[in-house]
Amino acid sequence: MEYIRRLLGMFLKLIYDVLASTFPSEPESISFFALSIIIATIILKAVMVPVTISQLRNQKKMAELQPELEKLQKKYKYDEKTLMVKQQQLYKDANYNMLSGCLPMIVQLVILMAFYRVFWEPAKYAFTDAKAFAEMSKNFFFIQNLEEIDSSMILGVIAALTTFLTSFVSNLNPANKAMQNQQSQSMMTSMMVVMPIMIFIMARKMQAALVLYWTISNLFAIVQQLISNFIVAKNMGEVK
Repeated sequence: MEYIRRLLGMFLKLIYDVLASTFPSEPESISFFALSIIIATIILKAVMVPVTISQLRNQKKMAELQPELEKLQKKYKYDEKTLMVKQQQLYKDANYNMLSGCLPMIVQLVILMAFYRVFWEPAKYAFTDAKAFAEMSKNFFFIQNLEEIDSSMILGVIAALTTFLTSFVSNLNPANKAMQNQQSQSMMTSMMVVMPIMIFIMARKMQAALVLYWTISNLFAIVQQLISNFIVAKNMGEVK
């Protein structure tokens, strides 16, 4: 984890240096520091695109299995245990990996934890010149200093809202719907409510820089998931 923190710190500093040396003056409403966070987030999410493509292939395979799943669900409607066993066998025969969707989430959590320490100790991981870092502009529109907590909580609300939308859009994926039973649907609905609340509570105690990272990451994920939903839905239509 320490190695990841240092890499992220160096990466953030590199982007900041490129911006500072490329543009003659810093925008008044958004600092180079804020832009560095946004650009770093987008690049990191873009690097994860191959994993997302693999996930999409898995979802398309799930779409192809949909007719067989519906048959099983009708046949074993009143036998939940047998239905689960038959579904697992179907996934195994089709070489479908149910855990493929977990990898992007795990990677994002690792990066989130690493960024937390980077923003907590920027002089150690990114901006080693403490004096220069203290004099840097760190504003982001209504937030005067991204190092501090957003007292207005506007960014926290946006982070919570985008977290909800990420889960909501993901839940609309036809492949995900095909996998869900009543229990999993109830769990997903609960997570859609609980996660945004948790993010909002965390945003009240975290530096605004970290909340900005989470928000930008969510926005990228929402667009990505919408594209995925469209491709999977189209594939399911072709299969039918």
